[in-house]
Amino acid sequence: MLQRSLRDPVAKLIAPLVKILIKLRISANLISTIGGVGSTISALYFFPKGEFFTGVLWVAGFVIFDLFDGAVARSSSKGVSKWGAVLDSTLDRLSDAAIFIGALLFFIENDDPLVPLIIIAAVAAFMVSYIKARAESLNIMCDGGIAERSERLIIALVAYALHGLEVAYAMTIGIWVLVLLSMITVAQRMLIVYKAVK
Repeated sequence: MLQRSLRDPVAKLIAPLVKILIKLRISANLISTIGGVGSTISALYFFPKGEFFTGVLWVAGFVIFDLFDGAVARSSSKGVSKWGAVLDSTLDRLSDAAIFIGALLFFIENDDPLVPLIIIAAVAAFMVSYIKARAESLNIMCDGGIAERSERLIIALVAYALHGLEVAYAMTIGIWVLVLLSMITVAQRMLIVYKAVK
């Protein structure tokens, strides 16, 4: 939802920077790698130590790279490649996993009752991505749903940041919202596939 509604305004905003990156011969794959690896390392370094606000700043900084890789690929002479698409998706999943694992390691260490909920949130979020990938392997378009990756990432990072600022119940509420919206999105995408094959 958010990803689609903001795509055109964001594309216009970053267009001058995209041109500069192309002139500097910085590839979309390099941008994807820096963003994915950077956000993964940041999440696994800061979150297990309980430094959630600082961790969110670093992760968000690297996630911004995600705005540029696709735009650079589309604007470059080589265009979008299948390898680049797979690399980007793989690094996105790695980054998402690190964000959940980082929090999980911290809350496990503190014997927090949020641990099972974080595991459920992670599984539900990955199911959203899996259904789309599996559907597209069968030539079924499966975009959409109430909480695509952008929405889920924003919810998680806002919850983490507020928790880092010691806002009461921010993490609990954020994870619950993430679980519910991810499960709704799983159902929506399964319905998309069901309708497509009938």
